[in-house]
Amino acid sequence: MFQLTGVSLADEPTVEPTETTSGYAWKPSAVTAAPGGTVAYRNPGNIVPHGVHWTGGPEKPSCSGIPVDSSGTSWSGTCTFAQAGAYTFVCTVHPEEMRGTVTVAGGETTPPPGPAPGQPPAPSEGPAVEALRLPRNQHGPAVRGSVIVSSAAAGGSLVIDLVARRASLGTPGQGTVRVGRLSRDLAGAGPLRFAVPLRPSARRALRRRGRLSLNVKTVVTPPGGPATTMNRRVELHD
Repeated sequence: MFQLTGVSLADEPTVEPTETTSGYAWKPSAVTAAPGGTVAYRNPGNIVPHGVHWTGGPEKPSCSGIPVDSSGTSWSGTCTFAQAGAYTFVCTVHPEEMRGTVTVAGGETTPPPGPAPGQPPAPSEGPAVEALRLPRNQHGPAVRGSVIVSSAAAGGSLVIDLVARRASLGTPGQGTVRVGRLSRDLAGAGPLRFAVPLRPSARRALRRRGRLSLNVKTVVTPPGGPATTMNRRVELHD
């Protein structure tokens, strides 16, 4: 269950990513604003991308300078909230852990009307991933974890790439290289366990060095929708 990391009552609070022992979170994760007020968002880092996806509220706020439904680094901007109500949002890159709420005081909100009789409900616009469980420290020549995908991802695909620095493998050149990949079709919603084995060159480096740092890139692509990309750092020990 997601737990709030703090509440801000400032006239224009600033929400930004923070790294926790289990991944990332918005700080603060719950803020308040007056009708017509603004909330500032920023991602001052230049390494890990973050973005904003609105999952609920009386309407979508008007945002400027913020990668809404996309992601990026070194950005800052504001969102203006015209109507009272609760606005919920997640990070487009880390939707299962970076969740937040903006509460705009000042009145009741009317829920959106449901589908007309005889019509199917509208397709879900929520994130394709509900949770990604990936321990930071693992043992052995494979990365293990699990991902919980929503119904929006059913019929899509899951791709997990293991990426290491060339220097950590003892190979010439700079930059990174892929040292493992897993690709699966997603038949339906729910949890999916996975194990991504290292390629032989990375296994040798793990045995030689006793440890190997990896970037684990997990991409869930729903049918006909934008992909959800999550990056994690994992350290393997021999």
